Amino acid sequence: MRRTVVTMPGDGIGGAVLEEALRVLEAAGFEADYVHADIGWEFWKKEGNPLPERTLELLEKHKIALFGAITSKPKDKALAELDPSLKDRGLVYYSPIVAMRQHFDLDICVRPCKAFKGNPLNFI
Repeated sequence: MRRTVVTMPGDGIGGAVLEEALRVLEAAGFEADYVHADIGWEFWKKEGNPLPERTLELLEKHKIALFGAITSKPKDKALAELDPSLKDRGLVYYSPIVAMRQHFDLDICVRPCKAFKGNPLNFI
């Protein structure tokens, strides 16, 4: 079954990571249509929202996404980089990742790991 996947490259290394993930999926024979969604620092700076409503609507519609990576900064630094025309609107930077998790009631992020005998850094 062919699906539509929402792609959200984000910022920084996110674009490169997402591009390579798509190459891997293609090489593995995964067939999908991809639709781009906006997320991240540039949208905070330009629009005052790092997770635009249009992105949430795409995620609600298609229910599957690939997410690259985003930049996050402390609130004072975020406000300093906000477009001057938006600065007096009381906007406060928030993490788009946390906002997505809250919006979709996602409370877990499972990442596989392996413990090695004798490694003091193993999780107990």
